[in-house]
Amino acid sequence: MSIDIRQYQQPGGVDKEKRKPAANSRDEEQKPSLLNREINLFGTGLSIRKKEAFFMEFGVLLRAGLDFKTALELVTESLKKEDKGGLFTNIKDAIVHGASLSEALEQSGKFSAYDVFSVRIAEESGKLEFVLGELATYYNKNLQHRRLLASALSYPAIVVLTAVLALSFLLNFLVPMFSDVYKRLNQELPAITRFIVNASNVFSAYFGKTILAVFIIGISLFFQRKKAWFRRTSAWLLLHFPILGHLIKMLFLTRFCSAMVFLISSKVPVLDALSLVQKMVGFYPLETALTTIQSQVMKGKSLHSSMEAFPFFPKRMTALIKVGEEVNRLDQMFEKLAFQYYEESEHRIKGLGSLIEPVLIVFLAIVVGVVLVAMYLPIFKLVTNFGG
Repeated sequence: MSIDIRQYQQPGGVDKEKRKPAANSRDEEQKPSLLNREINLFGTGLSIRKKEAFFMEFGVLLRAGLDFKTALELVTESLKKEDKGGLFTNIKDAIVHGASLSEALEQSGKFSAYDVFSVRIAEESGKLEFVLGELATYYNKNLQHRRLLASALSYPAIVVLTAVLALSFLLNFLVPMFSDVYKRLNQELPAITRFIVNASNVFSAYFGKTILAVFIIGISLFFQRKKAWFRRTSAWLLLHFPILGHLIKMLFLTRFCSAMVFLISSKVPVLDALSLVQKMVGFYPLETALTTIQSQVMKGKSLHSSMEAFPFFPKRMTALIKVGEEVNRLDQMFEKLAFQYYEESEHRIKGLGSLIEPVLIVFLAIVVGVVLVAMYLPIFKLVTNFGG
């Protein structure tokens, strides 16, 4: 769907004070963007750090009073060392040959729909340096959020890896060694010891085949990742994943609300805003819901009543949107929701590490402890019988 933003802009452009809430909301949108990037591991877009550098330097130079051409040349030169594929040089060349900045970004194929649309609105409203600054802040906080999430998950990941390696060592080396000794003793083994020995035999017999099967399945899923069934299934699994499921939902709700704030504040009609947000969110349940919601709104149904049919949207959210529609303050309601979801997701991410770490440590201790006890239990029994 192609939208001419000029038909939605007032002669004087969007009032700066009214656009500030959108800026704050888009800062909050970084979290879902972060998660979406974490989920979609095979993206081909430009890195967040490079986007931040590009938007920040370009915006700073324009605000300093430099003309567009000089600022663009300085930014291209500044990022020359990081511009291995000639991306920024190609953007500059496209602009020199008559393309607008938004068109050049879109042609590069490395910037998201949100980037392109934000710059397009900025060009039409005459607020380019302001929006570039907002985008720089957006990606700066996006990067901070990634680091926060990585910090929260790094220790649990190490613990899980350690548990897998320890269990593999025990089943491949320690258990077979004890098993050979117990065969020579020709004594009845406890039930738990027999279970561990049998598990070790199965593990040793099928370890290589299992690794190969996992590799083949992984490659197959990689090529199926854009299919509807894969996106639907993976989204369902993510939303129902213990602890992380609710966090993921909050992140995508934040992204949805933040994008709606920006678009509605920019005088884009609700129906067109829904269409654009559908292309930005990149999450199957939200995309399919917005398709139906667009159809309902087009038929004259209110936004909040259209959203109520989908459990993905919390009841409190639809209630606030209903109030926003009634008082004609829909952008303010979306801004309030975006801020609340942002705060909740940030709180959950910070608590994620402290919650998962002790659980994984206990899990690792139990797994290793059970194997060791099972292996030494016959020895203890033998010593007890001998002493008796």
